[in-house]
Amino acid sequence: MKSTEFTILYEAIQALHAKFDAMPKAATDEVLLDSAQMMALLKCSRATLQRLRDNGSIPCTKVGKSYYYPKGFFTKELISSIKTNDPSKAFDDR
Repeated sequence: MKSTEFTILYEAIQALHAKFDAMPKAATDEVLLDSAQMMALLKCSRATLQRLRDNGSIPCTKVGKSYYYPKGFFTKELISSIKTNDPSKAFDDR
């Protein structure tokens, strides 16, 4: 490899590195709650949690056979709106 080719390649790598460093970082410290913790937070049954998950009312991530929910998404206002907007909550056993 010639010196000029190496210099061009090195400068291209440095430019990519600078772009990568400028990209916003992913939130790796986000706290995730499992289904039992979500049921306690929302004060709902497993069936209600599944219904909220299935109709897209709450975000979740499935890892293996378990579901995890981002804790930061659930503010007090959102939790109260989920409870009042879900007609099945009136018949929940919790």
